Amino acid sequence: MLISVGLCFASATRAASPIPKKIENPPSLPIVPASFESLLVIDDASGVTLYERNATSIHSGASLTKLMTARVFTSTPTNWEANGSILKSDEVGGGRLRVSSGSVMTLRDVLYSAIIGSANNAAMAMARMFDGKGMPAFIARMNATAKTLGLAQASYVEPSGMDAKNLISARDIATLINADSKDPEISRAMTSPTYSFVVKKPKLAKTIKNTNELLFTAPDVTVHAGKTGYIEESMYNFATRISPKGDPSKTVTVVVFGAPSRLESMTAAHQLANWAWSAYDWTASAGSAPTLARDLGVGDRGADVTALQKFLNTHEAVIAKSGPGSPGKETSLFGEMTRIALAKYQEAHRAEILTPHGAKTGYGYLDAVTRAYIQADAVGGMLAKK
Repeated sequence: MLISVGLCFASATRAASPIPKKIENPPSLPIVPASFESLLVIDDASGVTLYERNATSIHSGASLTKLMTARVFTSTPTNWEANGSILKSDEVGGGRLRVSSGSVMTLRDVLYSAIIGSANNAAMAMARMFDGKGMPAFIARMNATAKTLGLAQASYVEPSGMDAKNLISARDIATLINADSKDPEISRAMTSPTYSFVVKKPKLAKTIKNTNELLFTAPDVTVHAGKTGYIEESMYNFATRISPKGDPSKTVTVVVFGAPSRLESMTAAHQLANWAWSAYDWTASAGSAPTLARDLGVGDRGADVTALQKFLNTHEAVIAKSGPGSPGKETSLFGEMTRIALAKYQEAHRAEILTPHGAKTGYGYLDAVTRAYIQADAVGGMLAKK
């Protein structure tokens, strides 16, 4: 049963966005869903799921694991021009940055090599260099970050993706790639077709090409984020955020797990996005969503955080009885009290929020599933029909 929102979000930072509504007689899916293990398409602005197949099934993350590795590595203030290195101990097989052991380069070059070129040795180097506490501490941080983001199926045992015991679902990957998109360095890496740099020692010029072929072969779309992955246990995986060229209001997140080939993983994502743009109506007549147009977590700021706090305070998830965050004194900072209140709200609507995300307890992160549920009733319960 949908709740009544009874709250105006007009003060949020972006104008209200349409909620996509499925048209009458939509086109057929352009792919055979059974050819893939998991599929997911989400409208970024509203959080509405436009298509899903086994979205909470658990798979080996392969190199999609690097999305979490990068998030942890960039989670503290970093001098990106500081020196990093690739050592023999970082070599774990698979795709690698072809440099000799002991090579010195900037930390940005290491990060970009892991994301753009999906270099396993660069991912291992990031974990080794992070805060000086060693690999076990880095892996613990990966799993703690997964919990913070509400990644219900995610668990990590190493940072490169080579180990099949790195586990995650398509739903979790969608949340993670959107979180990574907020970071300027990760975002630039995910959207750079190529990247050139000079290894400082021994001096060597390198140019790496992005493994995301949509950056080269899909002129009809704008790629806002993307990451490829392969391991035999999960086959070819791909996650991306794309919009029609020149129309970012229709940005969608697409996740594909278990494609037969790398090309088919990216082709399927491209086709699913095009299908969504033709199968759903994004115009104002489809209903306007209150503006919770991005995922939110602890540390985020903005008018949308204020709007979220106002909503929670009027829907039996009061942030504070007095002081900052209390009714009438909402703030623009998403802090720990907001997280606790949001987790309480999620648990009060377990069937609508937690179950579709594969979660058992509230996690206090405003992801797509939570945003879609909050916003749907504000326009008369116009949640997009599956």
